[in-house]
Amino acid sequence: MSDNQNFTIKSGVQNPHKNGAILKSQTSREKLEAVTMKKIFTVFLFFAIGIFAFAQQDYQDVVYLKNGSIIRGIIIEQVPNVSLKIETADRSVFVYKLDEIEKMTKEPVLNAGKSLNSSSGRTSGYLGIVNIGCGFGLGDVAKGLIVIKLDFINGYQFNPYFYLGFGTGVKVFTQDGITNLVLPLFLDFRAHLLDKKVSPYFGLGAGYTFLATPRFAAIGFMIDPSIGARFKIGRKSAFNIGAGYFTLIGKGGTAGYINFDIGFSF
Repeated sequence: MSDNQNFTIKSGVQNPHKNGAILKSQTSREKLEAVTMKKIFTVFLFFAIGIFAFAQQDYQDVVYLKNGSIIRGIIIEQVPNVSLKIETADRSVFVYKLDEIEKMTKEPVLNAGKSLNSSSGRTSGYLGIVNIGCGFGLGDVAKGLIVIKLDFINGYQFNPYFYLGFGTGVKVFTQDGITNLVLPLFLDFRAHLLDKKVSPYFGLGAGYTFLATPRFAAIGFMIDPSIGARFKIGRKSAFNIGAGYFTLIGKGGTAGYINFDIGFSF
């Protein structure tokens, strides 16, 4: 990498005069890296479990009336000891007095693919994604690194589950008071687990990065695995949140940071 690239200045390859200042033993370094990786794994595990559990909350309110009728939908209003309103899948709203009701329960949605939680969105076609996010460096090489990013991705949704796009954007790297602009070019693959309004996804970005300041120069390869969730807000639009671990592989070594994104699909 370029000598001006602060992101890897602590690798010891480009700045040999500082080698003597790093007095940590190999054992201590390995222990620190092991603890760090355990923390990362724990965060990602809880994040993934939370997303998947939320997406699986495919339940509806069921009202059993004393006359034998059963009403399924979402209770949108309830007056204690007086009445309730329930909205059904076809958007009809019914009002019942409590003395008409035998019992109320929550039950799994039947025929979930056509339920209130159905995605009812596109199955294929162009899909654009805009992401903003931030990242924090891990390890000796990226210690103290803070990243702000903006990505633009254009691609194709092959079906409700798989997406492939080409992206670019800008990353602002700040470390030890020095700021650099980095330009990535990458492929973005996403696999959604469910065809619903809320779905967890796994993503993988891979490509190449370039240093834009203080002078233009090639840096190295990048890989960015991630997990997240898609929240559909329209037939063609969705809100996305995600977390990942960005790795940069260059001549001066390998460094990485954990990142968090929010985005919009259209």
